[in-house]
Amino acid sequence: MITFAALAALIVFGVSLGVYVHAGPLLRRGVRTSALCVDVGQVAAGSMLLLEYTPRGGPARRHTVGPFVFPPVKVGGRLDVIYDPKRPQEVSLPDRLPRGTRGLVIAMAVSGAVLVAGVIRVVIAVRG
Repeated sequence: MITFAALAALIVFGVSLGVYVHAGPLLRRGVRTSALCVDVGQVAAGSMLLLEYTPRGGPARRHTVGPFVFPPVKVGGRLDVIYDPKRPQEVSLPDRLPRGTRGLVIAMAVSGAVLVAGVIRVVIAVRG
């Protein structure tokens, strides 16, 4: 039971940390711009869109987003994206970002505490 809880806590912590690391900078300093759909590709899970956008003061960049069961645009269509001006390769669609990072921090704190408690319990059981 403890192993299952610790494993679940580790998974929740890892996923929350990954989303926080990706979404945090975009939520804090992200810049919204319009991107042009230049290609639509198919994968097993749906359609992938190749978008081209131009960061302020930089060259045009391309970024793939998806998969989509129903792509929101066709080739030639425009879609809003948010990019990090310090790292313009970090891009997301606005509706794929969380509204804030507070929930992610809470999830990391709770899952981290459960993970630490599980590790302490295992160490005590092994030692004693």
